[in-house]
Amino acid sequence: MKRKLILAAVALLMAGSAGLFAAKPSVEQQQLAAAMKTLVENRNYSVRVQQASGVKGGGIATNSLLKVNGETAYSSMPYWGGGYNNFGNNDGMRFNGTISDYTVTVDKKNKVRVAFKVTTDTKRVYQIRMEIFYNRKTLISASCPSLDPMRYDGVIGISDGVDNEAH
Repeated sequence: MKRKLILAAVALLMAGSAGLFAAKPSVEQQQLAAAMKTLVENRNYSVRVQQASGVKGGGIATNSLLKVNGETAYSSMPYWGGGYNNFGNNDGMRFNGTISDYTVTVDKKNKVRVAFKVTTDTKRVYQIRMEIFYNRKTLISASCPSLDPMRYDGVIGISDGVDNEAH
């Protein structure tokens, strides 16, 4: 009887302490994640893109930009891949347009998620999704109905006044 009681007590202790070993974000990480959330909610930031990857494979180092300023977005991100119904439009993921459907959420692991659409003057619509980590690392998924999607890695920061290039 004593043995069963001891085993039951050990099992309860182990079950109760399992949560202690789960990786919990530190207070500093939580504060940094809150700062990232505030940054993207203010809509005045730039992501310095350092790596681009096509969904069909291959990746390149790049020095490009995704910039959000209020209701507009600008991208100089590279593109390669297949496309259809392009009709001579070879801009790929380079655009300057108006933002709509802008959402910001934070998950349980303090990752900030941002999603929005950008509509250009040519009526092309880009869907942008970002995951932003407390250390400013940013993963971007960009798609357009007539182009293969692309993935980008970069670092987010306050917008730095880089002029948008004309297309």
